[in-house]
Parts: sequence; structure tokens; C-alpha cells
Amino acid sequence: MSGTTVRPNRKGRIIVWQDDEPVQVEMTWGLEPFEPHGRPISLLRWEGREITNPCLIIANDFGLKVDGTIKYRASLNTTAPFCCIAGVWRAGRNGWPDAYAALTTQAYPDLAPYKDRHVAVVRQKDWRDWLQQSRPVPEILKPFPKGSFTVEGPKGRAASVPAPKPAVADLFD
Repeated sequence: MSGTTVRPNRKGRIIVWQDDEPVQVEMTWGLEPFEPHGRPISLLRWEGREITNPCLIIANDFGLKVDGTIKYRASLNTTAPFCCIAGVWRAGRNGWPDAYAALTTQAYPDLAPYKDRHVAVVRQKDWRDWLQQSRPVPEILKPFPKGSFTVEGPKGRAASVPAPKPAVADLFD
């Protein structure tokens, strides 16, 4: 599937919950840094975090860095046209645009040989619950069993996202 390269500090497509339905919007990847002139915050641990403004980050796959360089690509084995990564977003302020960050989790069995932590993937059946925060986060972000992901590599390109698809709401249970 062809797609667009998405990296921190660039625009990407996410899904948020607005007016009682999932809505696809474009925001900048990377929350405002805590310190002046700091780096944008693109990844956050979910454990122990109160989740406000949840979002789903649309992706075909994601990179696994080794020694600071993306060496492998991981993709969820699914029939859906894309997968979604758990994220949070913030409205723009102080000249910073509306932005989002991906949440990370302990490595799933298929990915543990490559990384201790990586982005948290949300099962399609849990997308609505994630956006509405209608169930406890640990229930939604539970680990995937072995055999759920395909890992390819080594490759050095950034994650790609799919070309636009029919209405996102049609993919929700």
C-alpha cells in the first residue's frame, strides 16, 4: 500500500472523537516541549499516565530503532486497511500547533527480540473504547499474542500511512 512518510515534527492523520463520532483530522506529531527550545515530545509511556484527549494514529507499520536508527518495520497482521497506534493530542497554544504524541508500551512477544518498548497498538475492536475512554486503559492496551506482528528489515525508512480510505467511522464496530 502506498502512503506518506510520517515523522515527528510533520503532519499526520489521526482519529479523534468529536460530536459522538470518530473524525479524521491532521495534526503535527510532537507535543510542545516542557523546556524552552527543547525537542518536541513524540513518544510517551502510557503506564501510570492519566489519559486525556486520546487519539488513534493511523499507520500501516512502524519502525523499530536499533542504535538510534530504524532497522526494522513491524506491521500488525490484520484485514483492516491500516492499524492504529494509541496516542494523545493537545490543542495548540503559545504558538504551538495542535499536536499529538504516540504512547509506548512494553514490547509484545513478536517485537521483544528487537526492542524493550515500542508504540502501543490498539485492536480494531477497541478503537471506539480507546477514543471514549470507556474501559480501563490496561484492558485496551493489553499485549498482543505471539504471531500478531510481522517484522521486516533491516530498512531505514520512516513509517508510512495509507492513502485516504472510505469514512473512518465505517471501520468502527
